Amino acid sequence: MGPLHAPGSDPGSPVGRLSGGASPSPRVVVLCCDGLYQRWLVQRASQVFDLVGVVLQHPPASARPGRLARLKRYRDPRVLLRQLQARRALPPYERLGRALQDRLFRPQGIEPAIPPTVPLLHTDAINGPETVAFLERLAPDLVLVNGTQLLREPVLALRPLLRHGIVNLHTGLSPYSRGANCNLYMILEGHPELVGVTVHHIDPGIDSGDIIRSAQVPLESGDNFETIDVRSFHVGIELLLEGARELVEGRAARVPQWEKGKLFLQRTGYRYEPWQRLEASRRLERGLLAAYLADREERDAGVRLVGAAGGQG
Repeated sequence: MGPLHAPGSDPGSPVGRLSGGASPSPRVVVLCCDGLYQRWLVQRASQVFDLVGVVLQHPPASARPGRLARLKRYRDPRVLLRQLQARRALPPYERLGRALQDRLFRPQGIEPAIPPTVPLLHTDAINGPETVAFLERLAPDLVLVNGTQLLREPVLALRPLLRHGIVNLHTGLSPYSRGANCNLYMILEGHPELVGVTVHHIDPGIDSGDIIRSAQVPLESGDNFETIDVRSFHVGIELLLEGARELVEGRAARVPQWEKGKLFLQRTGYRYEPWQRLEASRRLERGLLAAYLADREERDAGVRLVGAAGGQG
């Protein structure tokens, strides 16, 4: 992927604001959770497109485990021991991740923010009637998504009414990985070459829609999982904006996913626990990262990417 472009960048850059062309800047709505990376996405989208609305999804009360449920989680002494080890050993890695967060997402120490003039809907039901009514009222040309629950009907039923559809940023390299915490599990399974991000059309499946752009996340000597995770969102958000611009300009790739890949979900045997982040960083330190960097060209040769970074085939 080419160089990243920060806020205030040259309008002639790949993700500069659309203006002065044959058509006005498209009307865009962002659907996302409420986090640092998602607020950065909203801020960046407002600099590139005509951002007409934001839907922030908050966790529903039913998704917040009670004290008893949390205690049951650690009935297995092995799970409890790993959790205690993670609490003790993760902070040094997390500090490196926060330092990179500050550099990439808090320029001059300023937190990214949703522009106060943009209509904002708070919801704990991303597929609920409030979201549908909000989208129908704003009539966007394009909806950008990151960090929400899986979109279902009736939101998906709006796709034919949106000129450019609904496009998702998946922090994993589809079709090789779909689901949750994909880059974490790819590292744990020994595949740093499959750490990446994907911009794709939303369909009823899980990260399975046609691909517009995909890219590997650049790995650097000294990285741990926390820094890789931070960089994946920075690379991914820029890729989402670039892919969205290509889409509205009529020059985007649209490539059906060519294999099923791995689906990382609890029901497929992948239950996330914080100690996994520690284990991923330790595996990188123990030689996984060095081995990959020493043989990057050969390992990357087997990875198919979509879009400007890697062609469309």
